[in-house]
Amino acid sequence: MHSASGQQFSLTLHSEIGEIAAVISEVGGALRSLKVNGHEFCEPGNSESISPFCEGIVMAPWPNRLDGGTWQYEGRTLEVPITIHSQKNANHGLLVSYPYRVLNQTPSKVTLEAAITPTLGYPFLVETTVTYELISTGIKVTHTAINHSKDAAPYAVGGHPYFRFSGVDTGDVFLRSDAETILILDERQIPVGTMPTANSDFDLRSGIRVSDQFIDNDFTDLPRDSSGLAHTYLTAPDGRSIDIWQDENLKHIVIFTPDFYFQNLGDPKKYAVAVEPQTAAANAFNSGDDLLWLETGRPFAATWGVSFTL
Repeated sequence: MHSASGQQFSLTLHSEIGEIAAVISEVGGALRSLKVNGHEFCEPGNSESISPFCEGIVMAPWPNRLDGGTWQYEGRTLEVPITIHSQKNANHGLLVSYPYRVLNQTPSKVTLEAAITPTLGYPFLVETTVTYELISTGIKVTHTAINHSKDAAPYAVGGHPYFRFSGVDTGDVFLRSDAETILILDERQIPVGTMPTANSDFDLRSGIRVSDQFIDNDFTDLPRDSSGLAHTYLTAPDGRSIDIWQDENLKHIVIFTPDFYFQNLGDPKKYAVAVEPQTAAANAFNSGDDLLWLETGRPFAATWGVSFTL
């Protein structure tokens, strides 16, 4: 059976928290489903059409917006296709609708590969992979990249998962983050500055209900535990919780809480919550904010994951 998201790769693992199952799609290398004991914890989107919400995709070689789809390189202005025409921005990189290929797969782990080939707007050859591995507490996601061009290549990567709790309105889920800084955005969602989260509307240290505040922002300066991991937490009213963790190479977290998720005109509000670990800020190709420059032949890796308390 064919679908807009391509072939589906199913993973399973019997663990201490029960049976964990995940579905990964060929197109976009996307995490489309994550279940524990049959209960869904991801918003899977619609596999039969291209979704405007980009559920679960890999964002590379830049995440989020690129201002006007242009950037400067060696004195030249390079252009990539505009994908958000209302904002005149290029969004989420070049692999959003790219069909990945399987490098290897076991019952609980799959590694997919996608090569970013040189174009006028991005004249570099970068081989990327994403590995989804079910582990005893949830799932681990590892992104790698290696530049095969003769010159250093600008690069950033991120994930775009949406989360839910079966049987719970996502608007009633509590969201918590200890992020210390938020990026200030202009009307086209391009960063124009930063401010502390403390004592602001974006101070999430005590947690907020998803329905209490609309967020579509990049947070950084993430406190880390003794293992170097930063954490964002989602908790259902019944006590179930999700810990979205990310390593030190993922310096940013974008949080998106739309109240219009696949909502038809006249329908009640439908909430969703995306928690997106990223290595760099939006528009990093222009601002340089945590932008990586991959040296030829030197591999890069970044890891994030999800742990459950049920």
